Amino acid sequence: MAHDAGLDRAGREADDDVAVRRARLRRIASGGQRAGYGLYVGALVLGAIGVRTSYTPALSTLIAVALIVGSMLLAPTIVMSYGIKAAEREERQAAALAARGAQTTDTEPGA
Repeated sequence: MAHDAGLDRAGREADDDVAVRRARLRRIASGGQRAGYGLYVGALVLGAIGVRTSYTPALSTLIAVALIVGSMLLAPTIVMSYGIKAAEREERQAAALAARGAQTTDTEPGA
């Protein structure tokens, strides 16, 4: 019995490690998305300023840089965010399936 308890504790520690790593990645993804969308808004504001005044080469460069850097930040962080959500969904489904399996073995005659 003590051996089973040790395995259970190790499993929980591994789950906690995964949860900590996933939370860190979620924070990184969230910050990257915020920064990326912020750069998009900045490019939009700069574009509006260019329309109201006049486009200069420096303004056009700033707009292009904001769009490029924003895209470079957004692409991987959006994919990371969807990956984290998919992993959590898969874990919930596996836990629900395991719980359902445990219920059926508990209610079987002769168990």
